[in-house]
Amino acid sequence: MNPKPEEPNPRAAALQAELDQVKRREAEFRANMVQEFLDRGERNTYLHTLREERVALIKRGQEASADIEYLVRKLEAEGERRAAVEAQLGGLWDSWSWKLTAPLRIVARLFSRGAAAGAPAGAEVEGAVFTYYLHTSPFRIYHEDAFTLRGWAFPEDGRQVTSVRAVVDARTFVGRHGLEEPEVIARYGAQPANPRPGFEIRFETPPGRHRLSLEAQLEGSEWRWIMRTSIWCEPKGP
Repeated sequence: MNPKPEEPNPRAAALQAELDQVKRREAEFRANMVQEFLDRGERNTYLHTLREERVALIKRGQEASADIEYLVRKLEAEGERRAAVEAQLGGLWDSWSWKLTAPLRIVARLFSRGAAAGAPAGAEVEGAVFTYYLHTSPFRIYHEDAFTLRGWAFPEDGRQVTSVRAVVDARTFVGRHGLEEPEVIARYGAQPANPRPGFEIRFETPPGRHRLSLEAQLEGSEWRWIMRTSIWCEPKGP
């Protein structure tokens, strides 16, 4: 009697188990690829979000600086208007004394004109329209004996800035210019005449109130002021 042929079931079961294991490994590989792709996408999205938040913070900082500058301008204008009103009121009160002292005022004007004629006249710097931003705001109460003003500026008429300076009352402090500001180019586009619009100026801040004028020399000739403001310095006690 011939022996029964070997049952194929155990061999088929082993092959099926191997096939199932291969399918599981392929599924795990695909799942890992998808997860890695998602992780990379999330990281890229996170970096993009951080960049957008940084740009928004810079913009808000610039807007806040502009708001402070506008407030200082309003306060200065209000102070000048108040001084003018007080002068008018004082004139009303002193009208009789004004008439009585008219001869003395005429003599004083004659002497003042003579003194002015003998004194050299300084050239008045005119303003121009600049696009600018100040990293270190000058609208503050100064406590140190010096301050470094950093920022960037370029004239809207496209001329080249060849020098920058800060004028505090009658003193002039020349600064460094031509510093890199890549974010400016990214935001406002290429500036052929001013590819590096950054600057840095260090000036002294003696105690008391002073007039600060930030100025730029255009194309090696005329000076134009970028911004002007009053500054106050109150040194800290010992």
